Amino acid sequence: MGKIYSFLNRLFIMLRSLFITLILLSNNVFADKSDIIKGLSTYFSSVTEQDISAMPFNGMYEVILKEPRLDVIYISADGRYLSQGEVIDLRTRTNLTQSRLSSLTKEIMSTTTDAEKIIYKADNEKYVVNVFTDVDCPYCQKLHKDITKLNRLGITMKYLAFPRSGVNTKSYYRSVAIWCADDKKQAMDNGMSRKDNPLVNCKNPIIDHLILAKKLNVTGTPFIFFENGDHIPGYVKPKDLLKEMKRSLAKYQ
Repeated sequence: MGKIYSFLNRLFIMLRSLFITLILLSNNVFADKSDIIKGLSTYFSSVTEQDISAMPFNGMYEVILKEPRLDVIYISADGRYLSQGEVIDLRTRTNLTQSRLSSLTKEIMSTTTDAEKIIYKADNEKYVVNVFTDVDCPYCQKLHKDITKLNRLGITMKYLAFPRSGVNTKSYYRSVAIWCADDKKQAMDNGMSRKDNPLVNCKNPIIDHLILAKKLNVTGTPFIFFENGDHIPGYVKPKDLLKEMKRSLAKYQ
């Protein structure tokens, strides 16, 4: 009986010690995040505890920035030292920074709906790309001419508007005319062929697309997003685009 009592007593002490240790570790995590938020508050006031997570190596935390644009930075646990740049896992050859940004981009893109896009669907759809486009962009016009080839490769194209000249400009109103047309695909075809559409106005997503583009660091057109959140800026030939897409998607399999 004494041996059983002694065993239970030691077990109780071990469990109590483990419980205290877990509490201390938990408090340290929250203290670290509090220090990080305090250190960043002058520069990034919108950061919350949900935006902060521990890295797989000691001493640094990942911080997700959502304003004014999507970004990932790294900061020491005491909130004093900040690092910007890419973190690479040499063992797996994984770019942890890019992987995280792609995941966040995919999450943000999922908030958009097909109803606000102009879609050229492939009959044998295998892949989907979301493309920020400007009707007055020569390389956007060149990409648009490839839609039939892209569709044959199983690639569905979903357009979002990004008139580079901004709001209340010629390109902006030409985009509005396309998104407000009864036949949006025909209006897009006209616009990309440098034919004018009737300048009509309606409730449209153009400004929302501009805000989204800024958040996603879209800097030019065409700007192509893959389904996994990876992107490729500029014009790419259809077969090269398919090759890049397959390479990108294979990284996360």
